[in-house]
Amino acid sequence: MADLPLIGIIGGGQLGRMLGLAAIPLGFQCRFLDPSPAASASAVGELIVGQLDDHEALARLADGAAVVTYEWEGVPAASLSYLLERGANVAPGIAPLATSQDRGREKALFTSLNIETADHRLVDTEAELKAAVAAIGAPAILKTCQGGYDGMGQARIGGVTADEIAASTQAAWETLGGVPLILEAMVQFDRELSILAVRSPAGSIKVWDLVHN
Repeated sequence: MADLPLIGIIGGGQLGRMLGLAAIPLGFQCRFLDPSPAASASAVGELIVGQLDDHEALARLADGAAVVTYEWEGVPAASLSYLLERGANVAPGIAPLATSQDRGREKALFTSLNIETADHRLVDTEAELKAAVAAIGAPAILKTCQGGYDGMGQARIGGVTADEIAASTQAAWETLGGVPLILEAMVQFDRELSILAVRSPAGSIKVWDLVHN
């Protein structure tokens, strides 16, 4: 295994394990950094136990690695900066990470690419939230721009009458207010689809078939 190209992966959870499983038949070995000694990715590669922003642990992760990547968008951007300063090959870089971990930046990127999104407004104050609800209407979902995941950092704003919507808006603000937020209109949908695309360092692009989740 020592002579196989090494991929360093920040995070050793379920997604890291899936990366490791995909890497093995392609002739790569993986090394993971995760705070938990029981991280599931340890089954498919070396595990360094440490915090994701621990400089010593990050240096050990990158030592001898052809590339360092990360398993999810919650990785601290400062960790990538540290690795880049040490000359590590980090991919994807900081810009994609910063975009993927902030819902406001995501929506701005999609809008710039003419990708349709749900109607939305960025919200920093209670007054802005009330104005956003008046513009978008109810039902709507108030979300933290950063840190929310799988329903966490979210509050539903609903109701039929003006008083009901106002009370729901107040409750949502009391639950989430104080951090950058985004209000999104609720969208009726029939199904969820996914598509995977990758780009090589040389610029070639591969797109897999659209799948129905």
